[in-house]
Amino acid sequence: MHQGEILTEQKGKSRLGAAPQATRGSLRQEAAEKLANPSPASAPGNSTPELLHELQVQQIELEMQNEELRSAHTAIEKSRDRYADLYDFAPVGYITLSAHGTINEINLTAAALLGMERGKLIQRRFAPFVVPENTDLWHQHFMRTKHKREKLSFELALKPDVGPVLHAQLDCLPADDLVHIVLIDITERKRMEKEILERRNEMAELHTLHVAAQTAAAIAHELNQPLLAIASYSKAALMLMKAETPDFGKIAKAIEGCERQSHRAGQSIRDLLQLLSTEEFPTEEFDLNQEITDVLETARLEHELQFDSLLRLENDLPPILANRAHVQKVLFNLLRNGIEAMQDAGVPLPAITVTVCTKANAGVALVTIQDNGPGIMQEHAHRLFEPFFTTKAKGIGMGLAISRMLIEENGGQLWMDEQQGCGATFHLTLPFAS
Repeated sequence: MHQGEILTEQKGKSRLGAAPQATRGSLRQEAAEKLANPSPASAPGNSTPELLHELQVQQIELEMQNEELRSAHTAIEKSRDRYADLYDFAPVGYITLSAHGTINEINLTAAALLGMERGKLIQRRFAPFVVPENTDLWHQHFMRTKHKREKLSFELALKPDVGPVLHAQLDCLPADDLVHIVLIDITERKRMEKEILERRNEMAELHTLHVAAQTAAAIAHELNQPLLAIASYSKAALMLMKAETPDFGKIAKAIEGCERQSHRAGQSIRDLLQLLSTEEFPTEEFDLNQEITDVLETARLEHELQFDSLLRLENDLPPILANRAHVQKVLFNLLRNGIEAMQDAGVPLPAITVTVCTKANAGVALVTIQDNGPGIMQEHAHRLFEPFFTTKAKGIGMGLAISRMLIEENGGQLWMDEQQGCGATFHLTLPFAS
């Protein structure tokens, strides 16, 4: 409330209803006239002492009103000083610009941000404080605020008179021919955002290097066994050839083993490259029962563990539609995991059961692979298909993750039974061709 408004209010409360100074002077003059020239209308009982008494009452009343006005004036000054302090020392800057972009008013906070004394900033243009790269942006937003009467919020880089570049958020509000600006220093926030972005980029690079390292490890892991098998077959062939009576039949089988393993190594490389690529993979119709039989025989030949196998294959199973190499890879990985688990645990009578049946209502073939090894610990079961998680001493934790992805890419599903007991049981589904 302005001082004039408070004075008006106080005048409304006055019994005499006149301005204090004017009332005081006119009453003195009127009292003097009444004392010098008594009014004919005055009643005989209105003596001079009574008039003096009335004047004294009015004088006291006026003095009380003056005291109230002085108190109100003091309160107004205190309120003004308080709001001036709030304006000047607010945590954000306040600037009022004219229609020409010159500074009409500015608080101490904004003056400190611009690096100059407040007195030197009055009537100074604001635009020179904007860095050259943001000059066009500033003019564009200033004109929109002034002419289109829009309230705008945007970020600018400012160059104070003294000090480094300041990053600020500006909230512009139109008012008549003026533009009010709320100036917020966001330099620290921008620095933290930049630092966070740099950290994210570093983490992304580390993740990329980690993935590359794990991919290289996966390739080495996939190639290790066929290369070892090739070396074993080659050594056996050489020993047979150096014998006094070479057994050419066994030599031929050893050479065939080398050829088979070399093809497997090449296929592993192609599978991994295909896995890392985004290109579509070819699909074909084939007999799932035959693929399971062939993969089981390959797994038996490549492991020293002698285990029993039980095949429960459904007769007249319709052909499935999938990528043959993907299915072979998944089946071999599941069988190899079971064989190695039984071998590491020293199971006395190792056995693997493979069951194939039709889920007619879903139009898919269901394959179940079960071993009688130690099984999966409960605390590991929910993480088994996570990339790079492994329970093997020399594993890299990519086999099951890749297997699930391959099956899902071919329209099926892969999961594990989490029941307690001996052995591990995995299920997978694959769609029929029709």
